[in-house]
Amino acid sequence: MPLGLFRKRKVPEVPGAPLITKEVLLKSKPVRNPELEWQRYPSGEVAIFVKREVKGITKLVARAAKVEPRKKILLDKVGSFVWDLCDGEHTVEDIIRELMRKYKLHRREAEASLLLYLQMLSKRALIGFILPARKGGQPSAPEEAHG
Repeated sequence: MPLGLFRKRKVPEVPGAPLITKEVLLKSKPVRNPELEWQRYPSGEVAIFVKREVKGITKLVARAAKVEPRKKILLDKVGSFVWDLCDGEHTVEDIIRELMRKYKLHRREAEASLLLYLQMLSKRALIGFILPARKGGQPSAPEEAHG
């Protein structure tokens, strides 16, 4: 799996132009960044640990203050449920259906909430997307799947 898939990068914004179509996004498969550490608590919630980038004087201050070199992101139960399904096997469409079933949501609610949540995870480089194969059997380039 290409590590560039999880790089934080600035994407030029074209007003009103989606990076990928909604149809392609719904068929794509979210996948967790393999470089991240995470753990599940007995409560079912997931904690994700992200390395902090500290440079210059901040690095000295952090070392002196014994600041943890990583940041913890705690997901709630719904976020943890979605995190589990971001395994590269389930499509966004599958996750929407699972949210509808488990939490008794209407399609619109589940879809809108999930797409916003996946966008946030993607911007933080916590997940990437495996795009469906293009017509003709050629797989889509993962680099294009920045949500």
